[in-house]
Amino acid sequence: MTLRKMLALLLVLGMALAALAAPPQITPEQEKELFARVDEMAGQVSDILGMKMTRPVPRSVISREKIREYVEQRMGETMSPEELHTQEVLLKKFGFLPPDYDLKGQMVDLLTEQAAAFYDYKKKRLFLASWMPTSMQDMALVHELAHAVADQHFSLEKFIQKVSGDDDASLARSAVVEGQASWVMTEYMARQLGQSLRDLPHLVEMAVSASRLAGKEYPVFGAAPPYLQQTLMFPYIEGMLFQQAVTIKSGRAAFTDLFRRPPVSTQQVLHPDLYFQPPAPVKLPLASPSLPSGYRKTMAGTIGELEHRILLGQYAGEEVAADLAPRWRAGRYALWEHSKAKRSVLAYAVQWENEAAAAQYLERYRAIAGRKWKQLQVTEEREGRLAGRGDDGRFVWTLQGSLLTVFEGLPD
Repeated sequence: MTLRKMLALLLVLGMALAALAAPPQITPEQEKELFARVDEMAGQVSDILGMKMTRPVPRSVISREKIREYVEQRMGETMSPEELHTQEVLLKKFGFLPPDYDLKGQMVDLLTEQAAAFYDYKKKRLFLASWMPTSMQDMALVHELAHAVADQHFSLEKFIQKVSGDDDASLARSAVVEGQASWVMTEYMARQLGQSLRDLPHLVEMAVSASRLAGKEYPVFGAAPPYLQQTLMFPYIEGMLFQQAVTIKSGRAAFTDLFRRPPVSTQQVLHPDLYFQPPAPVKLPLASPSLPSGYRKTMAGTIGELEHRILLGQYAGEEVAADLAPRWRAGRYALWEHSKAKRSVLAYAVQWENEAAAAQYLERYRAIAGRKWKQLQVTEEREGRLAGRGDDGRFVWTLQGSLLTVFEGLPD
């Protein structure tokens, strides 16, 4: 249930995080000198990855105004207005976004603010923001060169789109792409000091901690709901930690292995041991509600551990999220909308590791509903079933063993 197409846009941009302050613009002379070093950087990136760069990468400097135009253009190409509307309805339905949140406008502002450099895997061109300070230029270029090299060998667009029907797996693959580039960037800087992340793994933790702290300093990002903050940072932060774990175990082969056998869920990224010894996959049923004419299914997909961790953290606290979310085993959702009546119905099912975890989540979910809705009226409560009314219509929650099934927004 992630912002799958929005995250695909982020990967089209392949962004490195922006600098806080806007220093003087890069002059033509500085641009020429900077880009003259790109081929040398590319050689070092290829050595780290164990993949040769098969062809030079065109590169350009781009202004903030052009980046905003670029983001808006790519957003229009990636998501139709109807798809963006449906995504906004879904996120508000779960309680990830406040009712009055303007998703499109905020995402344009957010992506524009965060873009310091990007590799466009459609145009096969590298872009560097014109305000990038000298101290960050090499880091940003190395990050994007890592995307370019990986793209020449594995086609990033195809890699992400291969699981287009599975939101959670798509987000896990984005963690491979961005986590790898972030790891290469940090390894490149460590090598300048004669060090390596393989020998000094604490450097990865330091880089991750710095990224978490720095993110809050950006005005748009700092004001964004937790869901947007965490899903946008997950590929970089958790992806880098995941890449480190796989690299320690597999060495340089980890870079190609992860493209050939990527993680299938955000749970595997969050817990790398499950990537090496994955549990048996769970085939999760999701029943369709009985609805009157006029309703149309507009979206369906998967919801993984990451999003449950965000939901629990937002409404129940990080301690509860850290304890309960790892016991997730499978999750699915679907959304129906009635365009004339301006109503929507959410169907959602989640499997937990055992009945105790499922019962604990139902208790927490009841508290979540009490906070995301202004009104929560329970009209039926018995073992394994809870029903009543919320802000957007009737709800029915059913607990069968370790499986919780939710219907919300049902018409009378």
